[in-house]
Amino acid sequence: MKTAIFALCFMLSTVMLTAQSFQVKKGGITLAYNKQTGTYSLSKDQVTYLKDASAYLTLANGQKISTDKLKDGRKVTETVIQDNLGKGTRYTVSSKTTTGITLLQHFYFYDNSDMVILELEVKGKNLSSNELVPIWSNATISSLGKSLYQVAVPFDNDTFISYENKAISSNNKVSAEVAVVYDRERTHGVLIGSLDQSVWKSGIDIKGDNGQYNLIAAKAGFTDVAITRDSMGHGFVSGNVIRSPKYAVSYVNDWRMGLENYAKIHRKLSPPYVQKWQGATPVGWNSWGVIQDKINFQNATATAEYFAKDIPYFRNAGGEAFIDLDSFWDNMTPGGMSGDYTQLKQFVRYCDSLGLKPGVYWAPFTDWGHGSGPDRKAEGSQFTFGQLWTKTQKGYHNLDGGRALDPTHPGTQARMDVILGKLVDCGFRMIKIDFLSHAAIESTGFYDNKIQTGMQAYAVGMKHLVDVLQGKMLIYAAISPSLATAQFAHMRRIACDAWKTIDQTQYTLNSVSYGWWQTHLYDFIDADHLVFHDESPEVNKARLLSGVVTGTIILGDDLSKKENWQPKMNQYLQDPEILKIIADGKSFRPAGFVEGKAANTYYYKKIGTDLYVAVFNYNTTPAAINIDFKQIGLTPNKKYKAVDLFDKTNQELSAEKSIAFEQAGAKLFKIALL
Repeated sequence: MKTAIFALCFMLSTVMLTAQSFQVKKGGITLAYNKQTGTYSLSKDQVTYLKDASAYLTLANGQKISTDKLKDGRKVTETVIQDNLGKGTRYTVSSKTTTGITLLQHFYFYDNSDMVILELEVKGKNLSSNELVPIWSNATISSLGKSLYQVAVPFDNDTFISYENKAISSNNKVSAEVAVVYDRERTHGVLIGSLDQSVWKSGIDIKGDNGQYNLIAAKAGFTDVAITRDSMGHGFVSGNVIRSPKYAVSYVNDWRMGLENYAKIHRKLSPPYVQKWQGATPVGWNSWGVIQDKINFQNATATAEYFAKDIPYFRNAGGEAFIDLDSFWDNMTPGGMSGDYTQLKQFVRYCDSLGLKPGVYWAPFTDWGHGSGPDRKAEGSQFTFGQLWTKTQKGYHNLDGGRALDPTHPGTQARMDVILGKLVDCGFRMIKIDFLSHAAIESTGFYDNKIQTGMQAYAVGMKHLVDVLQGKMLIYAAISPSLATAQFAHMRRIACDAWKTIDQTQYTLNSVSYGWWQTHLYDFIDADHLVFHDESPEVNKARLLSGVVTGTIILGDDLSKKENWQPKMNQYLQDPEILKIIADGKSFRPAGFVEGKAANTYYYKKIGTDLYVAVFNYNTTPAAINIDFKQIGLTPNKKYKAVDLFDKTNQELSAEKSIAFEQAGAKLFKIALL
């Protein structure tokens, strides 16, 4: 049998095709497909990181169809592509069952990327499946290193869930949408991540032991009550053609840079539905930090006055600050959410008179009064709440005290029209939207019968929200799916509620330690309200710095009252150097190593020729934090002059000298790299 060899010059790749095999080489990457076994392997620079992998789907009748079980001849086709990632080539291996179902394994190679993208497409008549797996391998890989760790990414940020960084084992958690396995000593690793969440929820499963992994799988159709919140299986996708999401697969020299690159590619392939925010990095205040359900016209306007008189220079690069009313703003609307909005309009006008931007809050996909029964009329229509509730195999979906509403139901959408319409009419410029994960729950049947999965329903609801707001507000997502929300919000809270203690600061920074890369998915990510009440000055430094490191500053204290912490924190909040860091709009990158649910102790960001290094001590006892200079881009054997931006003292930093803490707290250093 002759071997056909041809070069694709425009992408500097080589393709080899024989009766037994199919191989693509591009740069250092090699895709080797065994046409006899229906399996494939991926390697980079002669390091194999995916071996003997197959693809499969499970039909609604329980039948499993796997590429490595099909015996018919496999065909290979090649297609030139051009999309938001640029130019490239798609290679497709097709195989067919005896019943006429065709499996197409797509492999995408791009001219300007060393990331391979995989996709499984299935063609047939009246297909129905809730499990498509383009990547499945139980081959042992031992070439990655001897100290392997896996990062498990949560589906959302509800229930105080954390990211987890654990040594590879047989019981590692399934990671939602994206996962990495990496060598602790050399930082290189393998990344697999879904590039689309509009139809499927994805789980990335990586397991192994003794410095090797022996299971790696990317499953479209993943649900787990502890991760995705679903109490039932994934919805079935039906039709004559069904597709998995595209999955990025790459071998990366630095797993952190790999995640950042993944986020950038994701944003290109799943571009925002919401218009890009044209303003500067948001700063401001949110009422849930301390005032909570006691919010009223008096303490809200007193907070605005505090901004005007006590912190007039705490503004973003556009000279703006948001004053955001969280839940219970209907304390100011006699008659409830369908009542009189006159007082809210007065609040908006008062903020406007002070040069401040008024903000508000709502959870559009939850019913908080479900305990009162199903027959209550929902605002904006003749439908009852019982008609709006999302139906599941368990009955309904209740979490955090709220019951999920079907995003596709005309009653849910009419309710959004009337309440969001009133808030737009009031003149609010920002809205914090919350409990969005309720909108992504799998159901036994949505009102719109064309919608088959929770993620499809989520997209319907979020698109409707964006459309109703008409581009007039900054959209800030609180509890929400981590990746799918990026198309519909400008800004997203990185973790669940956190208030003021050093433990809560560490909890928030756990999400920054392993989720900072979302700064490239969203215009901004946020550390939640920063509360300083009743804490020591050093702990307050850490709380403030958690916001700076994440990317924005949203305060949370009751600013209608005078308190002892205010003079010192007001000084920091108006410090030009700190505001310069915030103006950059992007998160710091974590460095160092911690495991489990802990948070990194130091982070860094370069702006121009200045390097900023944030260091935290989460312990109440003295500590010495050692910084790996190489990780933050400094020369290990060199000494650097630094300024502590909190204390305004000059210091000398070196790799041999620890950062000393007497108690829990944080330090922020600026190093001029000239």
